Amino acid sequence: MNYHNRPYPIYRALACAAALLSTTALAGTCYVNVTANSQTIDGFGFSSAWSGSIGSSEAAVLFGTGSGQLGFSLLRVRIDPTESWSQEAGNAATAHNYGAKVLGTPWTPPAAMKSNNSTIGGTLKSSEYAAYASYLHQAAGSLGLDYVSLQNEPDAEVTYESCSWTGSTMETWCANNASAVGKPVVMPESEGFNYSYSDPALDNSTAAEHISIVAGHLYGVSPGTYQNALNHGKHVWMTEHYYDGTTISTGLTVAKEVSDCMNDQMSAYFWWWVAPGDAATFINGTTVDKRGYALGQFARWVRPGKIRCSTTYNPSSEVYVTAYHGNGLVMVAINMGTKSVNQTFTIQNDSVSSLTPYQTSASANMARLSAVNTASGTFTYTLPAQSITTFSQY
Repeated sequence: MNYHNRPYPIYRALACAAALLSTTALAGTCYVNVTANSQTIDGFGFSSAWSGSIGSSEAAVLFGTGSGQLGFSLLRVRIDPTESWSQEAGNAATAHNYGAKVLGTPWTPPAAMKSNNSTIGGTLKSSEYAAYASYLHQAAGSLGLDYVSLQNEPDAEVTYESCSWTGSTMETWCANNASAVGKPVVMPESEGFNYSYSDPALDNSTAAEHISIVAGHLYGVSPGTYQNALNHGKHVWMTEHYYDGTTISTGLTVAKEVSDCMNDQMSAYFWWWVAPGDAATFINGTTVDKRGYALGQFARWVRPGKIRCSTTYNPSSEVYVTAYHGNGLVMVAINMGTKSVNQTFTIQNDSVSSLTPYQTSASANMARLSAVNTASGTFTYTLPAQSITTFSQY
């Protein structure tokens, strides 16, 4: 088409429209139905295993909910097989001071309880099943645990602390011994969210009665909906994963994975650890990288007890949205794309007059932006390229 043969105002309008389309992606409406409820959220966390003591300044950034703080509400600690528990007991106490809950995970039972008398590999001797339950009960009291895991990655063959289980042995232990732990039991924490390690226990009514949380890790797999666990009334947790890299690109990858987990009806997400100087940690001292801020976009506003509600999960190309309600609506919108998106949101079955956006991008870290007003529950907001925006009612 030859624009020069057209009147100047029309040429200019078409040129401006073309320029706009080159920087802004087309969008569909995201419908948020507050009465279409899904899972209750238990929180977002990380592990302090082998990470040393969490200092007071670091703890404020990790667990606090003020400006510049990440708002984690869960902590995963290691149950040391030699009962050297003081350091992690201190970390658990620090978490509790901020109102966070603590999960304790053993990487291995004590060596004397195992088939190979070693903390590496081997299996738990069946003759020690009851003793192991008593040991976990003792650990729960000494460490101050709110939840106790049966075993870290029973399907992993590694050269560090570990112990092999099968779906059958986990079923047997849960049916006969889990109740003696005295705390909500979490299992199986397989490295690849392998359902074969938990399905036998879930399908055994006695074993299932003694399981509170069904958990797994995401090494080598993508999130999915664990329908059998949900059908048995269990909360599903993702209790370990990480990505290397500190840029906004990695931060977006992290945020998308958290969003996918929530969309797949998981109630909690745990980052791997906060070991100082390690590539897998998102915090060094009180300095946070983009992965930490991406996690904070969920953790600080999607508090325990919130209920995820229905959204148009992928309303526009490379845009993903989850929403949560209960004491105020929270929506988390991720724009993975390289263009900004003028995204329209329509909130159904709730009266929301305004929302405050908080945003992480290449140039911002959980930055508070100007409040946006809705017109009969609808508003349009420009999501910058490669950004995470949390909209909070309060």
